[in-house]
Amino acid sequence: MKVWFSLAFIGSLFLLGNLVAVAQEPPQAQPQVREREAPQVVGRDYTALLEGLFAPITEQLKLTKEQEFRIIAIIIESEVKSDSAMRRFDDLERLLAEHALGNPLDEPKIQALVEEEAELLSQMINTRVHAYATIYQVLTPEQRALVMRKLLGRNKIDADLGAISIY
Repeated sequence: MKVWFSLAFIGSLFLLGNLVAVAQEPPQAQPQVREREAPQVVGRDYTALLEGLFAPITEQLKLTKEQEFRIIAIIIESEVKSDSAMRRFDDLERLLAEHALGNPLDEPKIQALVEEEAELLSQMINTRVHAYATIYQVLTPEQRALVMRKLLGRNKIDADLGAISIY
C-alpha cells in the first residue's frame, strides 16, 4: 500500500513539473480555434527524465538499454494519452479566469468548470499512476527491491527522494 502512495507521490511531482511548465507558456495571439497539434515528444531529453525518475539510485539500478527504452516508451505513451486533457485543462483555466472577473459572478458556470477541471486532473493522475505501475513492472525483482528499500524506505529517514522528502 505504501508503494502505491509513494509512486503516486513521485508521479504527482512529475505532473506538477509539467503543469508548471505549461502554465508558464505565454498566451497565443492566434484565433481561439486551435489546430490539432501532435504532442511534443521529439527532442526531449528522456535520459535526464529517466535519471530523475529513480534519483538518487539510477546508477545502482543498472537498467538495461531495453528497460530504458521500455520506460521511455511508457512515459511517451502516458504523455500522448494526457495531451488532449492538458490542452482542455489550459482552456478551462482561461475560462475560469474570465468568469472570475465577470460581474456578477456566474456561480453555476464556475462550479461546472471547476468540476470539469477536477475530472481532468483525476484522469491525468490516473494515467500517471498507471504509467508508474507499468514502469515498476519493467524492473527485475532485484531492482524492485532496491527501489523499495532506497526510495520507499520503511522510515522517514530512508524515505527521501533526493533532496525532496515526503514529510
